[in-house]
Order: sequence, then structure tokens, then C-alpha cells
Amino acid sequence: MAPSRDRKSAALSEIGRILSGMTWTPDEPPWAVPPRAQIADLHWLAYGDATESGSPSAAGVVAAVAWARGGQQAPVSGRTEQPVTRAVAEMELWAARTVISPDSPLPIDALPDELGVAYCPPQQLDPQRAAGTSAALSWLLGKTATPPLPLPARRPDGQLVEAQELVDAAMAAEPYKTWGPEERHAARNDARATVERSRRLIARIASVQERVRRTG
Repeated sequence: MAPSRDRKSAALSEIGRILSGMTWTPDEPPWAVPPRAQIADLHWLAYGDATESGSPSAAGVVAAVAWARGGQQAPVSGRTEQPVTRAVAEMELWAARTVISPDSPLPIDALPDELGVAYCPPQQLDPQRAAGTSAALSWLLGKTATPPLPLPARRPDGQLVEAQELVDAAMAAEPYKTWGPEERHAARNDARATVERSRRLIARIASVQERVRRTG
């Protein structure tokens, strides 16, 4: 059991070093595809998971988002230039992939010419943490629509969506489907579950923010 505790202690120490407590004013990257509110939600939720459980994957998510938002050095290579551009973020994504799959052929030699950014090799890093960083950067860059963690369902203005909005969106997404009473009932149940989950996630974010405020 001791090695497991040691790894968790080391992870928590590293998370504290990376974040310095979420105390800077974030500068949202203009190249990021997800809405600002969702990026902030991911930052807080991953921070909560990382600091409470010592999860290397969550720590990788936090490090990536913190770096992209101007608060930390690069999570894999340690490069320090700010602000982070899209090209630099893509290069860091490739650095994370080399940690995850060190034996896989990756286009490292061609990337500097393609992206116009020098390649910085990865530091020694836990592959699980690199996987978290890779997932976060892929989402920020729009290479995947799935965030690394479940997020509250929000409108573009940041407000939580209502159940009927979700039902309407589901029906609009499948206009040729037969939306009889049973299908509408199922859609309403799914929408209510999504809204309830969103409320729980918002409460968790508020709890993490309060913990940071008390200890900051």
C-alpha cells in the first residue's frame, strides 16, 4: 500500500505546484473551440478531482487547461512562451502523444515545418497524466467534441439549459424520426436527467470554488 500512497502524495504535491491554487485571472485562448463557460467548468471539475483523489489523468487535464488559459508552463514539454497559440497547443498535443505511445511512429520530424513551431521533447511524465493532457488539448482544439469529464449542459451565454430546450434540440437533430408519445416521453426523461446532472455538477463546482477560497 505504501507505493500507492507515495504516488498519490507526489501527485497532490505536483498538482499544487502546477496550479498555485487557481489564483490567476484566466486569459481564454481565442483558438479554443468550446465555449468559455465550458472551459471554466472543466478547469474547476478537473481541479476538484485532481486535488481530492490525486488522479494523474485529472492532473493532466488541469495542467493543460491552466497552460492554455495563461497560468502555467506547458504540461508536457515545460515550454514557457505565452500566450499559447493554436500551433503551440497542437505541438504540445503531439508531445503528450509521444508519452502515451512511445513506440508508435509519430510525425515529429515534419511538425516544425507544418506548424511553424519548434518541437520540445516531453519531460519525464506519468502516461496517465499525459493522457489527461491529450484529452484536454484535443477537446480545446476541436479535434473531439467529447470533453475529458462530464460538464453541465449550458446555453452559449453560460446559463444552464432547461429540459424543454433539450427535448427541442433532440427532435431537431432527428427531424425524420417518428416522435410519438413514447418517444417524446423518453426524450423528456433524458432531458430531465441531463438537467439534474448539470445541477449536481454546478453544485460541485461551487463546492470546489469555496474550498479554494477558504484555503487560498
